[in-house]
Amino acid sequence: MITNLINVLNDLLPLVIKEISWDGDTFIIAGDEWSFSTTSAWRIIKESSIDFACWDNNIDTRVDKLKGLSLVAVQPQGSSIHVDPAFQLSDGRRLEVFSTETVEPWAFTLPGGSIYVGAT
Repeated sequence: MITNLINVLNDLLPLVIKEISWDGDTFIIAGDEWSFSTTSAWRIIKESSIDFACWDNNIDTRVDKLKGLSLVAVQPQGSSIHVDPAFQLSDGRRLEVFSTETVEPWAFTLPGGSIYVGAT
């Protein structure tokens, strides 16, 4: 599934993040006619270290600073199982997702209405 999403997204990138939400359970990033949501763990990587992760202190302030950035590339997160996406952001950081459920751990709605759902 992630391979299909990557192939389709490559033709649509970059996608600008205009909205972002994290309520402790569901993480959502969205822009014009697209959205990505996950109930799984996630983190932001800067170079070779973790910049911040989903349950860090002051996460609301840090998450808001992702608004205005773009998704510029996508690849599988992890080398052994190609289930979760890792999104390259326009500032050089990466958003990585880690499935914590086997049924619909994430969903990506594309411009035009196609929906890709993660499954292990």
